[in-house]
Amino acid sequence: MWQRCTAILTAFLLTCLGAAVPAAAEGNGGTRILPLGDSITDGFNVPGGYRITLWRALAGAGHLTDFVGSGFNGPADLPDHDHEGHSGWRIDQIDAIVTGVLRDTAPRSVLLHIGTNDIVQDHDLRGAPARLSALVDRIRAAAPNADVFVASVVPLSDPVLEARAAAYNATIPEMVRGKGSRVHFVDMHAALTTADLADGVHPNRGGYDRMAARWASALAAVPGAAGDDGAPATLPTGTRSLRVTTPGFTDRYARHQNSLGHTEHVDAGSPALLKSDATWRIVPGLAGGCHSLESRNYPGYYLRHQNSRVRISADDGTALMRADATWCARSAPTGVRLSAWNFPGSYLRHIGSELWLATPGGSAPHDTAASLVPDITWSVDAPWAP
Repeated sequence: MWQRCTAILTAFLLTCLGAAVPAAAEGNGGTRILPLGDSITDGFNVPGGYRITLWRALAGAGHLTDFVGSGFNGPADLPDHDHEGHSGWRIDQIDAIVTGVLRDTAPRSVLLHIGTNDIVQDHDLRGAPARLSALVDRIRAAAPNADVFVASVVPLSDPVLEARAAAYNATIPEMVRGKGSRVHFVDMHAALTTADLADGVHPNRGGYDRMAARWASALAAVPGAAGDDGAPATLPTGTRSLRVTTPGFTDRYARHQNSLGHTEHVDAGSPALLKSDATWRIVPGLAGGCHSLESRNYPGYYLRHQNSRVRISADDGTALMRADATWCARSAPTGVRLSAWNFPGSYLRHIGSELWLATPGGSAPHDTAASLVPDITWSVDAPWAP
């Protein structure tokens, strides 16, 4: 079994080390997380690996995440393909590049899973724990404000390799305890079994999903590690206007026109109709909590989402309409975000001068990660039409 695993890995390395990595990067202004490691971070067997489900888990929890790194792969429905996973690399090889990577990516959190190739290649196993400790020190020196999550390596099917993994993994918790409050141990070995492996070394899709769940739990246990998504906020009642906070568009306001939601430039010289369309009465939420935004010039009509498009509709008394027309505010650095009552983690967004309900990690054009964070933040200003 050991020889078969080594042959698989060797063939894989020959393939991957000659493969070109696309020179691409995706960013949305969210919390920068660096997936760092070897082929398991890259996603061998399942391009995107654990990052597919981790992104969705973080988005579902309302986090706005920006994966970073020089690597780029994964399925089309993964909104952010960036990572720093290098197939076949050992601890020393990651150590050789990590300072530059951290300088270029400036992550808030680092997810480190490394050591499998030291074990499979039988590369100075006695010294592997010291190399990992030195790597963590280098990460801390280059990114002192980042939280670093150090994982034990996943199980290996071959008993000889698994015995090596067990010895290596046993050293990690104590090492982590000596690195300070910003370094955290993640027991990834316990999250999987050998049934979760595709080839005795790399996880299958179910295994990667279990890795994602373990990473998500670790991030959730450290405040801010997956992003400061703001606290629940109370909006001021009465008539108000919602101003865009995206740089370069801060003279635009949310308005309705022909029943659909848009943004438009408004100033003191704007027509009275535009000023009125851009004014809302903030009232208690029709669904029974949070807030609803009633049109000033069409009383009884409320800002709602419907098939993701945002519009105004009359309150017809139905539970669906009232849920669609209820918004929950969360604080943001430049204002507030308005999350749908019935779709937590989906936000009122402007894009192309239109208002949509955007879901971080979604596949629709209005869900695109580009500019998502500033586009879902609003300033609640004085009304244009009191």
